[in-house]
Amino acid sequence: MHALRNIHAALVPDAIVVDTQPVSARPPVASGGVALGALDMRKWLKTIQAIDELFAETISVGLYELQHEARFVVTDTYDNGPECLEIVGSWRGTSVPDSVSTELRAATSLVTVQQEVRLRLLRRRP
Repeated sequence: MHALRNIHAALVPDAIVVDTQPVSARPPVASGGVALGALDMRKWLKTIQAIDELFAETISVGLYELQHEARFVVTDTYDNGPECLEIVGSWRGTSVPDSVSTELRAATSLVTVQQEVRLRLLRRRP
């Protein structure tokens, strides 16, 4: 909550904080229209749960007010499987199952990962 208090102190009253987080537990991976499997982001979701608890605390003590929340799908596109594997393999709290890793190493066409993303707008309260 320390960081959220510091942000609060730096903002003018009624300023809007934009918070976006990927919230998919198992985002699907595809190449050439063929499903290759899904990433495992369950560990990442534990991080998101901790962040949500901090946001809830700042809202309950009156630092922020939730103005809007929405979810939408964002599609990340990679030139090929090895590029996708290199990038998503470095994401915090994300693991690439062996079967998906094998498929990605062999994929030479565009690869997509579809993630559900949560968008929240919070207004700084005085």
